[in-house]
Amino acid sequence: MNTNHASNPTVKSPRRPILSRWLVGILLGFVSLFLMFFLGESFGEPAMYIGVGVFALCAQLFLSRGHVAALRRDLPVILCLNFMLLLSMVLCFTLEHNNPGAHLTALVMAVVGLACSYAGAGLAQRIARNRTPVV
Repeated sequence: MNTNHASNPTVKSPRRPILSRWLVGILLGFVSLFLMFFLGESFGEPAMYIGVGVFALCAQLFLSRGHVAALRRDLPVILCLNFMLLLSMVLCFTLEHNNPGAHLTALVMAVVGLACSYAGAGLAQRIARNRTPVV
C-alpha cells in the first residue's frame, strides 16, 4: 500500500498575492460595467450578453492563470470580478418596481457573468494542470 501522500503539484511561476488579485478583480468589474453599458446601448442586448460573457471569461482566466485549484480557491476573486454586475442587479431589483423586463435583463446579465467567470476559472485550472509535470 502506498503511504506517500504528496500534495497537489504547483506551477513554477509565483502567484500574485490574493489582495492584489482582489483589487484587480474589482477594477476589471468596473470595466465590465462600462462595457455592459456601451454594448447594450450601441448594439443591443444580445451583443451585451456575449460581450460581457467573453470579457468575464478572459478576465477570470487572467486572474486565475497558473492555479491548479482555481475552481475551489478563487471564489473571492470571482465575486470581486462580478461585484459590480451583482450590485447593478440588486439596484435594478430595488429601484425598478414595475419593470419585469429590466429585472429579467439584470438577472440574465448576472448569471452570464458568473457562469463565464466560473468557466474562466475552470479553463485556467485545466491549463495549469496540463502544464504541471506529473510527479
